[in-house]
Amino acid sequence: MAFTPDCITCSSKDDEMEEKEEKIKASIIIPTYNRADTIKKVVESLVNQTFPPDKYELVVVDDGSTDNTEQVIRSIKTSCSLRYFKQNRKGASAARNCGIKKARGEVIIFVDSDVVVNRYFVEEHVKSHQRDGIIVKGLLINTENIDNPASEKMKLSDISCAFFATGNVSIKKKYLLKAGLFDEDFKEYGWEDLELGLRLKKLGLKAITNRRAVGYHYRKKAVLADLPDLCEKERMRGRTAVLFYRKHPTLEVKLMTHISFFFFALDRMLNAGGWMSKKWAKNLLSWLEKHNSRILLSFFIKMITSHSYINGIREAINKNDCQAFK
Repeated sequence: MAFTPDCITCSSKDDEMEEKEEKIKASIIIPTYNRADTIKKVVESLVNQTFPPDKYELVVVDDGSTDNTEQVIRSIKTSCSLRYFKQNRKGASAARNCGIKKARGEVIIFVDSDVVVNRYFVEEHVKSHQRDGIIVKGLLINTENIDNPASEKMKLSDISCAFFATGNVSIKKKYLLKAGLFDEDFKEYGWEDLELGLRLKKLGLKAITNRRAVGYHYRKKAVLADLPDLCEKERMRGRTAVLFYRKHPTLEVKLMTHISFFFFALDRMLNAGGWMSKKWAKNLLSWLEKHNSRILLSFFIKMITSHSYINGIREAINKNDCQAFK
């Protein structure tokens, strides 16, 4: 394995590196931040592939983790090339751009650091790119079972209409360079991949789905203790939604992001009387968790986090003329 401590100070390729680059067909880019608890399973699933190990590489870009992510990566034994880069905290866009610039493969495959994949994943993505001018989307199945994710079946809620979403997608490197890479103005969580997707669509690329390239997205069981972090994550996503719309002020983006007074009014109606912040609401959630009423608990958590998302939107447009967002 080759480890480089900082994305900015990577050394130039020597003759041996150039020779290896000729063999590499695909680079799997995995940005990560404080995911030491899942990154090992993700990387191990990408090591155990049907594709020849000398023809692909794993590029892990650590976006300033403060946990033991680096030690975990170093402990993984692999027959394929595994390269680790670390940068100061700059966000997922900058982390993925770092990975793209360091990638030696013609095909770039994006996976998140909480997505475990099946054994045919790399082979299927690469095989699909025998056809040019395409984006290849694999299946992404949400699961709470990271130890045996393949036991999870595809659900209606797993279906995504996104043109380009980095949980499980691949594209030739030349098109990423032509589109201008990820926009590093997106420093907080959310929307940076869909924003790049709009620019890729303008290049005339077509999106196809390969159902044999399967990723299992690990989502922790909803627990009340995680609610503050979930709400903050959604507030960030609301703020980046406004950034997305400012860059692409179209009806398509408005519908995607729910930036309109209709959704603001709907949010006010669903939070009538400000019940979400009332003490009785917190007591109700505690009671539901104590009595293992998971469906109702998940429903209320979803309502509260959606309210946080709308609050993030309001926060971001508060300093601007709201008429622009009608």
